[in-house]
Amino acid sequence: MSTWWQQRTLRFRLALWYSIGGTVLLTAFSVTLYAFVAQRLAQPLAQSLQEDLRTIRQHLTVRTDGSLQWDGRPLPADGTWDSDDPWFELWDGQGRLVRRLWPFTESRLSRLPVAPVRGSETVSVFRISPEIRLRAYSLPLPVPGGEWMIRVMRIHEPATEALGSLLAIILVSLPLVVLLLVAGGYLITRRWLKPLELMVRQAEGISIENLSQRLPEGSDAELGRLSASFNATLDRLEDSFKTLDRFVADASHELRTPLTTLRSVGEVGLRRSRTLEEYREIIGSMLEEAQRLQHLVERLLELASAEGGVRTLHSERLPLDRFVRNCVNDLGVLAEINNQQMVTTTSACCVRADPVLLRQILQNLVDNATKYSPPGSTIRITVGATGGECRITVVDEGPGIPPSHVQHLADRFYRVDDSRVREQGGFGLGLAITKAYLRVMGGRLDYVPAEPKGSCFSVILPDAGPS
Repeated sequence: MSTWWQQRTLRFRLALWYSIGGTVLLTAFSVTLYAFVAQRLAQPLAQSLQEDLRTIRQHLTVRTDGSLQWDGRPLPADGTWDSDDPWFELWDGQGRLVRRLWPFTESRLSRLPVAPVRGSETVSVFRISPEIRLRAYSLPLPVPGGEWMIRVMRIHEPATEALGSLLAIILVSLPLVVLLLVAGGYLITRRWLKPLELMVRQAEGISIENLSQRLPEGSDAELGRLSASFNATLDRLEDSFKTLDRFVADASHELRTPLTTLRSVGEVGLRRSRTLEEYREIIGSMLEEAQRLQHLVERLLELASAEGGVRTLHSERLPLDRFVRNCVNDLGVLAEINNQQMVTTTSACCVRADPVLLRQILQNLVDNATKYSPPGSTIRITVGATGGECRITVVDEGPGIPPSHVQHLADRFYRVDDSRVREQGGFGLGLAITKAYLRVMGGRLDYVPAEPKGSCFSVILPDAGPS
């Protein structure tokens, strides 16, 4: 059943539920309406029968010999009875009629009432002629020496005839209303879901060749939010493809340079015979380019691993001040090469992070600082905690970064000064890898210009509490 239901279209299921729900509600309404009207119409007549029963009990007397008296006088023997007096019948314990008192001549009636059910109270309606219908209330009547049945009767009110017409109207109109409900439900759901069908057709036509296309935004609030969400997803997807295209183009460009150099050096070396020293120099140049190519591939693998979340984090609680001091001591050789000085200022701070990734982040920032700072300059590294965050700040005395380049610092293969960085062996991937590592560890990378000149990079991680 569930498989069959799931295979139906959303339009069919909505229309079916709408029709079933409407049918149940209409049927319940019709039944409730009929019962309410019947009760309200029957209530005055039932009260009149109760009043007649009380009157009969006040005036009627059944003697021990079975004779009947009304206000102490024998009932008339000819059976004549005033229409204003209560109408009733008396039946003995064997179901035989004892007396019937009403203002009708029995010879003119088409049928007479049958004996009531002994020992039970019943309300019934029966016809004694084509023009006359009676409503009767029957119940046991204790008499000397046994139990009889008494039936109190009144003319069935004409208003109650409307119940039959009401029932006929309900039985005829309910199927028609249900049919209209089914058809209307199907047409309404079809109209409501038409914008969704248009969105589906538009989405089916979007491919990698036309990612710039967007879904039509519906006028309804729900469909409008749905199309806006899809369009936002398509925007991100298009940006991802553009970024991927740029990445492939930049990677191809970076790979082409060392490969071209390798080939050129090899071709030049083979043009003529050379001495042993010349061959050594040529092979050294080729090895230098091969090493550069190897470094580029390794950096690309690091970036892919960080952004793809492939690497498993080994987070542990680290006293950030001691950790940074140890790393700076190991990285001091980078500053010594350029006759630079590193100054470290730390305060107690503790984080939860992967020590290998955090060391790589710090190495990337210190390496950039030593590359861009002039000889004899000072690189300042500060560690501190504020506002529930721990901050590692690396400040250099280099030329700084123009404001127009700041938003592209973490882009792959991006260089502020392409020619100079290429000479120093950079690929424009260090900050991209740093930002990816920090995102994995729940941190972030900030940049502000240093005063009077230089750059200030800050690594910000959540504070893990006192050491």
